[in-house]
Amino acid sequence: MQIAHIRPAGRGGHLRAVTLADGRRLLVDAGRVSPLHLTEGMEVDAALEARLAALDDETRAREAALTLLRYRPRSRAELTARLRRRGFAISTIGALLADLAEGGLLDDRRFARLWAESRVAAGRSGPHRVRAELRLKGVASEVIDEALGAAFGPDQERDLAAAFAERYLPRLRALPAEVRFRRLVGLLRRRGFSGSVIAPILRRHARAGPSDDAREVS
Repeated sequence: MQIAHIRPAGRGGHLRAVTLADGRRLLVDAGRVSPLHLTEGMEVDAALEARLAALDDETRAREAALTLLRYRPRSRAELTARLRRRGFAISTIGALLADLAEGGLLDDRRFARLWAESRVAAGRSGPHRVRAELRLKGVASEVIDEALGAAFGPDQERDLAAAFAERYLPRLRALPAEVRFRRLVGLLRRRGFSGSVIAPILRRHARAGPSDDAREVS
């Protein structure tokens, strides 16, 4: 077996495609080419072939992970699941995630904080919903607690729920009061707001007529 070609690969120019005589195209980091003394036409024994195959797996896993992280921050569990679905070995993924964490590219605390802050900024989710979302992404409970504590200030949940209800209530003005009441309760619960926050809004809504809903909730 020989190396047929060594060519630049990828947009950043940091990869090399090592094509073997049998047509296999193996990706390696450019910095690995010189230490391995790779040249076109050189013979590839079984040990070097296995090494190139392992480097190809590591390189493709890293490129896949970096692409996912460029799209948005991700939790460790989320990134692991995505790479597993792409067929990478768990040993390859474990070493890669450790390297990404050491480089500051993978941090569950930072991810959870950014996720919670984005939900608060959107004004559509209460802490219970955000907690459920972060649990689905495999974030540890204590990390979620920290993120929610930082994102939701003392009055943040109350203000978000009131503002969301104010935006929603005008759509319900034509409905009977009982129906409006049920719809509002269901909406705020699905959005993850707690009962202690919902109750005052509902009391104000119950006292208000259809024309006064928006003013009373605010």
